[in-house]
Amino acid sequence: MDRRGQSLVLEVVMDRRWLVLSCVSVAVAAAPVSGQGRAFTPQDWYRLTTLSGPAVSPDGRWVAFTTTTVKEAENKRHSEVWMVATTGGDPIRLTSPSLESSGPRWSPDGKLLLFSSSRPGSKARTWALRMDRPAGEAFEVDSLPEGSVTSDGQTLVYTDTTAWKRDSTQKDPYEKMAPMARPPFQAITKPLDPARFDGRHITDLGYKFNGRGFIPGPREARRWNPAQIWTRPVAGGPKRQLTNAVYSHREVAVSPDGRWIAFVADAQLRPDSVAQAERDSLQRAKYDPKHSEAPRNDADIFVILATGGEPRRLTTASGAEGNLEWSPDGTRLAYVSQLNRTTSQRIFVVPAAGGAPVNVLG
Repeated sequence: MDRRGQSLVLEVVMDRRWLVLSCVSVAVAAAPVSGQGRAFTPQDWYRLTTLSGPAVSPDGRWVAFTTTTVKEAENKRHSEVWMVATTGGDPIRLTSPSLESSGPRWSPDGKLLLFSSSRPGSKARTWALRMDRPAGEAFEVDSLPEGSVTSDGQTLVYTDTTAWKRDSTQKDPYEKMAPMARPPFQAITKPLDPARFDGRHITDLGYKFNGRGFIPGPREARRWNPAQIWTRPVAGGPKRQLTNAVYSHREVAVSPDGRWIAFVADAQLRPDSVAQAERDSLQRAKYDPKHSEAPRNDADIFVILATGGEPRRLTTASGAEGNLEWSPDGTRLAYVSQLNRTTSQRIFVVPAAGGAPVNVLG
């Protein structure tokens, strides 16, 4: 029996549809008629369908998710948005197989399903489907940042960076040059006449993923712009910056009563530049199994009042936390954590008031 392309949605429900944790793809190679199995081969990877980014509808009836397949002949991946009932059943394709679509998310009232897509003839990145009008076509909508919506559906909480203010008095004489010809940051030599220079400045061996050419060097010193927490009305209106820290805030989740905002940040709340420097040094270090298998505390979960203030640490355990979800009564937070680089992810629940996390899956 040929079972290629069969998919399975893994759903974990706690306290009445609290948490849909992840979508898992299962693509089984065709088994011989005799029923005997065979070893998994590299070619089988091209048959896998990956499911990711599950989004539960506000009424808890549907889960929208992204499917990603490999088009081996075209040497690329292809993503679509699908949906399945939380009670089970056959999944439903929502977007065209001829277009790239991903990142589904619901409007607070559940009438719209928004997703990201680049489509010919349009500069829009965000599109929507009317879920209360079956068989309708996707239409462009104003970009709505990915984040967490309050239970009343009025306010969106999200993370974003502030815009850089460039010095308009300083003009770059090389701005019209081709990317590979522009002098990179800290270049020793520079062309006397930019209009006549057609060579290349190569200061490091950064290759493109397809191996065809170099990546242009940086044109200025690296600057850090930490992601802060912002709020804005879902219906549109002015946004308000809630934090102003030297570290980035990630994966915000607002409590059901709207009083607290949970987020993930560097475990020591260090500046982004310091945390990134450490990660870069680890990547350049010689491979050491003991080092890779050692527990690491890269990130922790914090909570902050929706009105602002100092963050309160909620977790201190080793691992990198993510995928935050509040319980319906707002007393607990569920999250996914990975102890180190070689272990699989585990699901934890921690009291919102503080306390020891509980490993749900063991």
